[in-house]
Amino acid sequence: MGQRIVRVAKKLSADLIDELIHDEIAVVRIEGYYPAHLCNLLSHNILSSQDIDPYTHEVIEDEKLLQKYFGVDRIGIPFNSTYNTANPEAIHEYYRNASVQIERLRGYCEHFLSPIDKLRLELDELFIPGATVAHFEHKKMLAGIVRISRAEQSYLSASEPHFDALPPEYAQLDAQLAANIYLKVPDAGGELEIWDIPALTPLTQAPEQWRAQLPDPVKIKPSQGDLLIFNCRKPHAIGAFLGEDRITTQMFIGYQQEKSLLLWN
Repeated sequence: MGQRIVRVAKKLSADLIDELIHDEIAVVRIEGYYPAHLCNLLSHNILSSQDIDPYTHEVIEDEKLLQKYFGVDRIGIPFNSTYNTANPEAIHEYYRNASVQIERLRGYCEHFLSPIDKLRLELDELFIPGATVAHFEHKKMLAGIVRISRAEQSYLSASEPHFDALPPEYAQLDAQLAANIYLKVPDAGGELEIWDIPALTPLTQAPEQWRAQLPDPVKIKPSQGDLLIFNCRKPHAIGAFLGEDRITTQMFIGYQQEKSLLLWN
């Protein structure tokens, strides 16, 4: 099963993007996408940052949208933190921070091209309608967030799978992908687990003890500098790990037929 849903390549291509969009495969792994010496530079500057905050995932429980912490920290505000909130300041803070975070990530890279900018350029060049930073509420979104996982809390992400899906009130997407570039990886553990079931609808409520009800997952152990793009509407999780921090840069990729790809966090 793993060979059927995972493609491994040295370069991203239009065919690989198309296969992901149409659910012919679940994961693309581009080996050594970002150079190791730049991963080390970026990781060092990220861990020295004063702008690290907790990262939460949205889950639906009893037909209510909740935010839960799974042991991952972030630099940059994710759009999902504004879902279902009556606090206009939280929404304003997201948009106010979007361009700040894009510039901050570039600053961490010093005078080198950031991994997110590299991916944005390649998606725009490879995908015929192009790729653009999204503007779901007529304002430019953040595209490119940093996520930091600590070994001592990594069991929180490993216990139960989750899935990511933009609520349809913001945009009607035909597919949603997640792209992760791995700047720092632990020696043991930290695999991406993904379950090869049909992509879920945005309002699906995950059952309790979901892992026990699913088939065996495919496990992918990324190396430093790898790019993984996967269908994030499929259940997925990050395995527990030991040792040093796990650091990635990430963004979502939304697909609508015959339109530009939409990029955001």
